[in-house]
Amino acid sequence: MASTEPIRDKQKIKELIEYYLNLGQLRNHVLIVMGVHTALRISDLLSLRWGDVFDFNANSFRGSIELTETKTGKSKIIAL
Repeated sequence: MASTEPIRDKQKIKELIEYYLNLGQLRNHVLIVMGVHTALRISDLLSLRWGDVFDFNANSFRGSIELTETKTGKSKIIAL
């Protein structure tokens, strides 16, 4: 059975982030940046919706995201 190891080299992480940005794949770029800086699992990142980060009534971005991690059930507040 294959195992997955985290990328520990900061330069390789920067290259991965820049790779998706240069391709114009902003969704993947944002997923990687959010994942690196918040340590959220991909399932939790993929569950985020625009309404979680943008207040359409006030026409502005929210100051934070509040979510419950799927696997652990822990609540997290992430400043934006």
